[in-house]
Amino acid sequence: MPNHASDTFYIDIDQLQAGLYIHLDLGWMDHPFSVSNFKITEDAQIETIKSLGLKQLRYDPRRSTTVPLKNAASQNVLEFPLKKTAATKVEIIDAIPELSPAQKKQLALRQAIAESEQKFMRTSTDVKNIQKLSTERPEQAYALASTLVEDLVTSTLTEGDIAIHAMNGHRIGDQHFQHELNTLVVAMLLAKNLDISDEDAVILGMSAMLHDIGKRQISDKILLKKDPLSVRETSIYQTHVLLGMNMLRDVAVPRKVLTLISQHHELADGSGYPKGLHCDQIDPLSHILIIANMYDNLCNPSNPAHTKTPYEALSVMFAQQRHQFDQTILRRFIKCLGIYPPGSIVRLSDQKLATVLSTNPQQPLRPFIQMLSDNREEEGDIVDLREALDINIIQCLKPDQLPNILQNRLRLKQRTSYFLDKIYATS
Repeated sequence: MPNHASDTFYIDIDQLQAGLYIHLDLGWMDHPFSVSNFKITEDAQIETIKSLGLKQLRYDPRRSTTVPLKNAASQNVLEFPLKKTAATKVEIIDAIPELSPAQKKQLALRQAIAESEQKFMRTSTDVKNIQKLSTERPEQAYALASTLVEDLVTSTLTEGDIAIHAMNGHRIGDQHFQHELNTLVVAMLLAKNLDISDEDAVILGMSAMLHDIGKRQISDKILLKKDPLSVRETSIYQTHVLLGMNMLRDVAVPRKVLTLISQHHELADGSGYPKGLHCDQIDPLSHILIIANMYDNLCNPSNPAHTKTPYEALSVMFAQQRHQFDQTILRRFIKCLGIYPPGSIVRLSDQKLATVLSTNPQQPLRPFIQMLSDNREEEGDIVDLREALDINIIQCLKPDQLPNILQNRLRLKQRTSYFLDKIYATS
């Protein structure tokens, strides 16, 4: 039952998951945490809590960003009766009587975001495994990549309202794998907006997944170097295109995939490599991959000092680099990412600050945003600007334009990651 003094509920230990704000009813010397109440942010904390021998513990739904896992021994997530049928997350949220309709909507939105992040993490793990297998067992790596891409293409192209979401990319821990996933996701978003065939979307997805596979044979001293590469280092770096093709030649990879991999650094004005092809010599699908690859390289360069915000990256691609891309695809790319692409930091008409979480494809000026909070323990409210008509975005900001406390919090994210999913339901 709820503890009305603190608006908390008791849950079983096996219902823990990241995003829950929990209370440890133990002495401060009986657990290793610096405080006794906090929001769980990683699986390691859950394992530590389980080692304490507790059967149940309290959690606060108002300060949580997700709901407890369903108890395997019971349909009840909370300790008051729910329907005897399998309870949905919406039913679970509705069953919390102390929450107002607005609070229930916030919890539902946070749960939707948490589910997107869980899908993202599972997919990123698959990408990491594919990359690790690519050097020693390329056939197995290709088979795994095929399954992942076909599933993503099927879900992306058949869903109605699909948007790109900004995710917590720092959880991956290796920027190589994150780049492959980001490029794949951005390419799939473009594929959907260009209405290309399922077959071409799979070819594009496979190429995005494997385009940098040759980098597995390039030294990290070059790949992660923060200073500009020397002429010799640049020459070595550029061999990753040929190395990647050679790794896949003995695998049953469609010729079109090899073509796209070979062209992912070509540019429409002929300034790319390895062949210096011009626009009409480049495969139409390669133009999509080239734009997706360039966008993520601008947002997530090897040297963090050169990082562009998503808004800046689009501005650079259009204002300074547009001669390097297919003009029709570039314009479509900018349109589908929106005026304020996910990951952007924005100032609102009421002077508050927020980050853009997700696009609203039909209303690009009114994305989903999350308010930036000075409180480390609490996430800011999530706002669907389609509904908050009294609020507008008036400015995109660079991180160094933020107060120091917010700069420090955002710096922990380090990189901008993306994933595709349904538009958040807010009704």
